[in-house]
Amino acid sequence: MVWDRQTKMEYEWKPDEQGLQQILQLLKESQSPDTTIQRTVQQKLEQLNQYPDFNNYLIFVLTKLKSEDEPTRSLSGLILKNNVKAHFQNFPNGVTDFIKSECLNNIGDSSPLIRATVGLTLLHVSISLSSVGLKL
Repeated sequence: MVWDRQTKMEYEWKPDEQGLQQILQLLKESQSPDTTIQRTVQQKLEQLNQYPDFNNYLIFVLTKLKSEDEPTRSLSGLILKNNVKAHFQNFPNGVTDFIKSECLNNIGDSSPLIRATVGLTLLHVSISLSSVGLKL
C-alpha cells in the first residue's frame, strides 16, 4: 500500500500488485457454484477485514479496474458496501474519504451494474456518516 500526497491535501492510494491479484482471485473464486469454495472464500475475505487497506482494494477493483468483468467489479463493491455497514466505525483515517471520492467520480460509469453498485455503496457511506453526525 502506498499513500502519495497530492495537491489540495488529497491522497492517491495505489495497491500492492500481489495483494490486488490475491483479492481478484478470491472474488473470482467466490462466484463458483461450489458452496464449499464459496465458504472458504468468505472466510478468507472476512480475515482480510483485519487489514486497514482492504477496503481500498475493494473500491479500487470496483472503480479503477475497468478491464475486469462486471460481476467481479460489482461483487467487490457489494462486499465494500457490507463492510461499510458493518465496520465503518473502524475504518482508518482517509479510507472513508477515498471511498467517497472514488464513488462520486464513478457514479456515471458506462455499466448500469457498476453504477448501481457505486450508488449503493455511496448510499451506505452517507448513512454511516450521518450516524456519526457527519455529511457526505
